[in-house]
Amino acid sequence: MGSGREVGRSAILVDAGERYVFDYGVNVQTMEIPIAPPPDTRCVFLSHAHLDHSGALPTLYACGYECRTYMTQTTQRLSEMLLNDSLKVQRLRGGDPGFSAEDIVKTLQHSQAVPFDRPFNVGHAVATFHDAGHVPGSASVLLEACGKRMLYTGDINFMDTALMRSAYKDFEDIDVLITECTYSYKNHPDRSKLAEELRKRVKATVDGGGIALLPAFAVGRAQETLLSVTPSGVPVLMDGMGIDATRIVIHLAENLASAKRLSNDFEKAKKIRRQSQRSSAVEKPAAIITTSGMLQGGPVGFYIDRLHARRDCSLTLLGYQVEGLPGRTLMDTGRYVTDAIDVKPEMDVRFMDFSSHASRDDLLYFIRKLSPQKILLFHGERATEFAAELKGMGFDAAAPANGDSVPI
Repeated sequence: MGSGREVGRSAILVDAGERYVFDYGVNVQTMEIPIAPPPDTRCVFLSHAHLDHSGALPTLYACGYECRTYMTQTTQRLSEMLLNDSLKVQRLRGGDPGFSAEDIVKTLQHSQAVPFDRPFNVGHAVATFHDAGHVPGSASVLLEACGKRMLYTGDINFMDTALMRSAYKDFEDIDVLITECTYSYKNHPDRSKLAEELRKRVKATVDGGGIALLPAFAVGRAQETLLSVTPSGVPVLMDGMGIDATRIVIHLAENLASAKRLSNDFEKAKKIRRQSQRSSAVEKPAAIITTSGMLQGGPVGFYIDRLHARRDCSLTLLGYQVEGLPGRTLMDTGRYVTDAIDVKPEMDVRFMDFSSHASRDDLLYFIRKLSPQKILLFHGERATEFAAELKGMGFDAAAPANGDSVPI
């Protein structure tokens, strides 16, 4: 229903006598939602809170769906935060999100938190959530139905990071693998070396009297950036929704590498909540972790507006930049362009690949390890090419388009 040969608006429908939906997200650039599932859908499994997986869920309940949505407790809390923020932002921009605050309440009322690694019954099927290693609360979902074992990875990461342990991967007897393939074409750099490079970059900026601006996704990237930068010894400030997200994940501590370390680093960081604090923040050298990670909203616009002409400052893009959004435009053209500003920053701008998606080699290792009877590829702009490559290795692989049906 979505994410076929594209990154974003993930939504997969599985009909096993009863109908199950895996994720129901939006395209974060256009806010386009997936194809609607049948009204008699048994339930939804939500892999994690990012809007490209959760952002359209309230539209179902706005239309009268009564099915339950299963997710981890961390995802439950984080998705509530992100959905309310998405509603606010879309209304401010004059858009029609297709749901209201009351529909978000309905979504949460129909949600049920489930723990990792404990099978539970859903109608005639059995489902189990396993740690996906992507962001706090993220899960891969194993569904056993009609004598088949089907694994939906959601977004998955097999690399240990300062924030997350690598994904669970010791699955057996998988008949059908439904997997993301965002980076089927490339490998990511060594994470520990990358974190050290970031620390050196931030420290050099601050020691030179400048401000190291670190735009980060509120869920996942903000917390890992905090853990990566704090050991540099520079003053660290946090602004935006990443503050609330960090409090949530520390409190629940479901699948973090070290909740204690994150809590200690978070306590050391100065939190910025008001405009007056932002004005003061740019007066002294420091590292500022702020939303949004793709530069399309949040406090980051204020900081770029105030700092773009300062050559002693730096801006580091830390993750995937969707085409058409300001972060990608800055990478491609050297200009920061929004409705409010159009400038060519003189501050040092650099991209660093802190992706929380599986690398090509890790995907291939995982697929060979599982050796499933059928592989369906989603959430990747090069899914078709990767499917052809896997076929050449002897796998039954396909990259369905949105709207396609695949018999198992």
